[in-house]
Amino acid sequence: MNFELKGAVNYLPTLTYGRMKNSYAEIDFSYEINAENGFDISLQDGVELLTKGNVYEEIVAKADFIKTGMEAMYLDSKAGGDSLEDENRRDREVKDAPSTDIVRNALKAAEIPVKVIATKNGNSVSNPVKIAYKADSNNSLNNNIIYVSEGSELTLIEVFESENRENLVGLQTRVYVCENARVKLVRINMLSESTEHFDDLGFHLENNAKAELVQLELGGKRSYVGVRTELVGRKSEYNSDTGYLCRGESLLDMNFITNEWGKKVSCNMDASGVLLDNSTKVYRGTIDFKEGAKGARGFEKEDTLLFSPKIINKSVPLILCHEEDVEGDHGATIGRIDEKLMFYIKSRGIDEKAAKQLMTEAYINAVTEKIGDDETEVRVIKYVSEVFNNVQ
Repeated sequence: MNFELKGAVNYLPTLTYGRMKNSYAEIDFSYEINAENGFDISLQDGVELLTKGNVYEEIVAKADFIKTGMEAMYLDSKAGGDSLEDENRRDREVKDAPSTDIVRNALKAAEIPVKVIATKNGNSVSNPVKIAYKADSNNSLNNNIIYVSEGSELTLIEVFESENRENLVGLQTRVYVCENARVKLVRINMLSESTEHFDDLGFHLENNAKAELVQLELGGKRSYVGVRTELVGRKSEYNSDTGYLCRGESLLDMNFITNEWGKKVSCNMDASGVLLDNSTKVYRGTIDFKEGAKGARGFEKEDTLLFSPKIINKSVPLILCHEEDVEGDHGATIGRIDEKLMFYIKSRGIDEKAAKQLMTEAYINAVTEKIGDDETEVRVIKYVSEVFNNVQ
C-alpha cells in the first residue's frame, strides 16, 4: 500500500513572518509500506500494550480529540474565565477545536492501526519502557496513544534508526496525562542521512499532571517535528529539552506549541544545537497564554551554533498573551565560532575538525545527560562521534 503525506504542516498558531516563509512548512512524502508494520518494545510491570478490547476502545475514544504539533489547530483564545462553567467551556474548546488533521488522515488512509501503551492507576513504573523504530528495506510508520493513568508514573525511551538507503520513519503520538500523573518521554533520532522522517506529537495534561520531553534530532535527510502541549488542568507542568545536529544537505523543521489554559500552569522549553555544511533548520517555538490562565508561567529559549556560511537557519520564538496575570519570557541566540578563538584552539594542537567535534558534543551532551539511561546515553555519544569520523 502507498503512504502519501502532502501539504502544509508545522503551522505557527498565528500567521506571521510571511515574507520569510516561516509560518508553516510544505511536506511531500510518498512511500510504499509493508503490511507488517510495527516496533520492538520492552515493557515493564504495570504497563500494557493494547491493540484491541474494551479498555483499548475506551482509551482510543478518550484520546481521540488530542491535537498534535504538525497539525494546524483553530482555537478561541478567549475561552477562559474563573467559574466552573468557564473551565468546562475551555475544556470543550480544546476538545472540539477543528484542525487540518493532515497526518492523522494520511495514516488512516494507509490503514496504520492505533496502538495504545497504558499504565495502571497509581502505578509508578521504576524502569523505562523502551521502543525501537527501524527502517530498512521496509519503511516504518506507527500511530500510538500513550495513556498515563491517574496517579501513575512512566518513562518511555523511543529510538529511531535506519539503514543507509532511501526510506521513511514516521510516527504520530497522542499522550494523555491524567490527574496527578507523571510522564517522561525520551525521543532520539539516530537515522541515516538518506532517511526521511516525521514525528508528530501531542500532549494533554489534566490537574497536577507533569510531562517532560527530552528530544534529540541527530539524523535524517528531511525531518519534520511537531509538538503541541495543552496545559488544561490546574497546576499542570510541561518541560522540554531539545538538542539537534544538522549536517550535509539535511533539513530539520520543528514546531513546538504550548497552550496554557489552566490556573498556575507552567512550561519551560529549551532547544540547542549545531548546524554544519549546507544544512537547513527551522525552529518555531510558541507559548500561548490563554484568557483565564491566571498565575501561569512560560519560558522558552534556543541556542544555535553555526559552523558554515552556507547554512540556512530560521528561529521564530513567539509568545502570545491573552491574560494579564502571567509571567513569560522568550529568546534565541545564534553564534558562529570566532576566528581568533579557532586560531587559539589550533595553536594548542587541536585541528579544526576536532575542535568542531568538541563543541558539538558539548551542545548535544547537555541534553543527552538528561536521558537518565546509561545504555541509551552511550549510544547517542557513539552516534555523534561517528558523524565526525565519517567526515572526510
